[in-house]
Amino acid sequence: LITMQTDNRAGIRPGSITLPNDQVWACINVDGAAGFTGCMQAFQASNDGYTLLAHNPMDVVAYSLNGTDTQEMYKNLEMICTVVTDYNLFTTNKQTGWTSIEDVVDYVNEHPGEVKLGETGSTSISYANALQILRELGIEDKVTIVPHDGGADCMTALMGNHIQLCVESSIDHRALLDSGDAIALATIGSERAQYLPDTPTTDELGLHVVNTTPRGYYAPPGTDKAQLELMADCIEVAIQQQEFIDACAGLGLEINFKRAEEIQPQIEEWAENLRPIFEEILAAG
Repeated sequence: LITMQTDNRAGIRPGSITLPNDQVWACINVDGAAGFTGCMQAFQASNDGYTLLAHNPMDVVAYSLNGTDTQEMYKNLEMICTVVTDYNLFTTNKQTGWTSIEDVVDYVNEHPGEVKLGETGSTSISYANALQILRELGIEDKVTIVPHDGGADCMTALMGNHIQLCVESSIDHRALLDSGDAIALATIGSERAQYLPDTPTTDELGLHVVNTTPRGYYAPPGTDKAQLELMADCIEVAIQQQEFIDACAGLGLEINFKRAEEIQPQIEEWAENLRPIFEEILAAG
């Protein structure tokens, strides 16, 4: 959550962003239910323009598709803008020796049941993406998907070769990719990640798994449109600061500012593409 308060001191306080007229956004990390608790708090907050939500829109989609959220918050929260693009990556570790999707398919077909794929959560976007990829490669029944509690646990399992494949965000992978301990086999989406220019996308590989994982800002339902535009304007200025750009690059995030009218239809389209997969996951228990 990001709440706005007045502050007469000049400059930027730790953990906050200074706006015109000595206003400050104070950032509050809300733990619980993989971000759902904070999302619900924002959804139920006053729509006076003093509370925002910083979140991954695809996580908000997942809350609805997996049945956690009955409010369809991904449609009913007021999208302000997205600021960066994260990518889910399909990776392996250097111990396997695999460098391409073809290597994976060949090995799995020769050793059915041996390979394990890790991701975070059994009803998450990464789980759905993993299932989509394995299905389209024709190896769904020959690979075991192993859910993990978080990205760090998944990376530890990958490095220990307890799992041989992983679908997880570029943020979680970045250090291991830089060291060469993890190998990116595909970037999930239709555009290559800038820091992985030689890694093909799932779209290029003919796999119909095209959602990315943007990160951005919401306001409570019914927030005044003029306020939403003002906040989008302020955010657009803030993300042009070199310190922010450098920090994002270090995490494997790419600056990609899109206002609500541009990104919201895309998010809803991705949600509809993912809906049948989530229905299958829920039906399977």
